[in-house]
Amino acid sequence: MATMVDNCSRTARLGARRWGPCFQPAYEQNADPAPEHPADDALLASFDTHPVHEALAAAAKPRPCADISVA
Repeated sequence: MATMVDNCSRTARLGARRWGPCFQPAYEQNADPAPEHPADDALLASFDTHPVHEALAAAAKPRPCADISVA
Protein backbone atom coordinates (compact mmCIF):
# COMPACT_ATOMS: atom_id res chain seq x y z
CA MET A 1 0.00 0.00 0.00
CA ALA A 2 2.82 2.37 0.82
CA THR A 3 4.27 1.91 -2.68
CA MET A 4 0.97 2.88 -4.29
CA VAL A 5 0.68 5.96 -2.09
CA ASP A 6 4.29 6.94 -2.82
CA ASN A 7 3.57 6.85 -6.58
CA CYS A 8 0.62 9.27 -6.29
CA SER A 9 0.69 13.01 -6.77
CA ARG A 10 1.84 15.15 -3.88
CA THR A 11 -1.72 16.18 -3.01
CA ALA A 12 -3.01 12.60 -3.06
CA ARG A 13 -0.02 11.37 -1.08
CA LEU A 14 -0.45 13.98 1.64
CA GLY A 15 -4.19 13.35 1.81
CA ALA A 16 -3.74 9.60 2.07
CA ARG A 17 -1.18 9.95 4.82
CA ARG A 18 -3.30 12.46 6.72
CA TRP A 19 -6.71 10.80 6.44
CA GLY A 20 -5.68 7.14 6.13
CA PRO A 21 -5.29 6.57 9.89
CA CYS A 22 -8.75 8.08 10.48
CA PHE A 23 -10.39 5.51 8.21
CA GLN A 24 -8.24 2.52 9.19
CA PRO A 25 -10.26 1.47 12.27
CA ALA A 26 -13.55 1.75 10.39
CA TYR A 27 -12.17 -0.38 7.56
CA GLU A 28 -10.85 -3.04 9.90
CA GLN A 29 -14.13 -3.28 11.82
CA ASN A 30 -16.64 -3.04 8.97
CA ALA A 31 -15.07 -3.90 5.65
CA ASP A 32 -12.64 -6.60 6.73
CA PRO A 33 -14.15 -8.42 9.72
CA ALA A 34 -12.56 -11.56 11.07
CA PRO A 35 -14.31 -14.70 9.82
CA GLU A 36 -16.69 -16.24 12.33
CA HIS A 37 -16.33 -19.75 10.90
CA PRO A 38 -13.34 -21.49 9.34
CA ALA A 39 -13.36 -21.81 5.56
CA ASP A 40 -15.05 -24.85 4.08
CA ASP A 41 -12.25 -27.06 2.71
CA ALA A 42 -14.51 -28.70 0.11
CA LEU A 43 -15.57 -25.29 -1.21
CA LEU A 44 -11.95 -24.10 -1.42
CA ALA A 45 -10.91 -27.29 -3.22
CA SER A 46 -13.80 -26.85 -5.66
CA PHE A 47 -12.67 -23.30 -6.37
CA ASP A 48 -9.03 -24.30 -6.86
CA THR A 49 -9.92 -26.99 -9.40
CA HIS A 50 -12.59 -25.03 -11.28
CA PRO A 51 -12.01 -25.01 -15.07
CA VAL A 52 -12.41 -21.24 -15.29
CA HIS A 53 -8.80 -20.88 -14.10
CA GLU A 54 -7.56 -22.64 -17.25
CA ALA A 55 -9.72 -20.41 -19.44
CA LEU A 56 -8.42 -17.26 -17.75
CA ALA A 57 -4.83 -18.42 -18.12
CA ALA A 58 -5.38 -19.10 -21.84
CA ALA A 59 -7.00 -15.69 -22.30
CA ALA A 60 -4.07 -13.97 -20.56
CA LYS A 61 -1.36 -15.55 -22.74
CA PRO A 62 -1.66 -13.11 -25.69
CA ARG A 63 -1.67 -10.11 -23.36
CA PRO A 64 1.62 -8.22 -23.64
CA CYS A 65 3.80 -7.78 -20.60
CA ALA A 66 3.57 -4.24 -19.24
CA ASP A 67 6.02 -3.01 -16.67
CA ILE A 68 4.64 0.09 -15.03
CA SER A 69 7.04 2.47 -13.37
CA VAL A 70 6.84 6.06 -12.28
CA ALA A 71 10.01 8.08 -12.37
